[in-house]
Amino acid sequence: MNNLIVSYDPSQYRFHDWASRVLGVACLGVAHESSEVKKLNRSPTINQLASSFSDILETYKLFVLNVVAKEFEGISTYQCPPSFRFHYCGSGSSVFHRDRDFGVEDGRINVWVPLTQVWGDNSLWIESEIGSNDYTPLSLDLGQALIFDGVNLGHGSKINTTASTRVSFDFRFQPGPGPAKRSSY
Repeated sequence: MNNLIVSYDPSQYRFHDWASRVLGVACLGVAHESSEVKKLNRSPTINQLASSFSDILETYKLFVLNVVAKEFEGISTYQCPPSFRFHYCGSGSSVFHRDRDFGVEDGRINVWVPLTQVWGDNSLWIESEIGSNDYTPLSLDLGQALIFDGVNLGHGSKINTTASTRVSFDFRFQPGPGPAKRSSY
């Protein structure tokens, strides 16, 4: 599958507003200025957003079914809850990898939803073709998400040299006949 950037209405799927409220910051891009936010949010699964996920569970489900599923002939399962990530200004990077390196089965598809504007070193870097190792950063605005083959395409993050922290969530799904069922994978 080719990388696909989809647009959604952030006033209907209010992930950004919810994250700002939960984190207690007016602007997610400066979340790195809050020592409390940095102290409490160090893992994709154990953080303030994951702890408050039940507040937006229905919105998330509608996003999966109405935004993501319309690009495919159906979704059989999807990750719930998603993984929430903080890529703080001035720090952090991830190992460039393919999800299969961690045992994820072929056929699963990744969805990456930044809750801040992303570009350059605060973004996700992804290769253009399997095995090309030609990593380039994505530029996305609030209200855009990336659907891609993270099982096979290399991807990761570099040290964030921008002045903006990235807050995002991601999940995997399995295309196929529905109805879509939640899964923890």
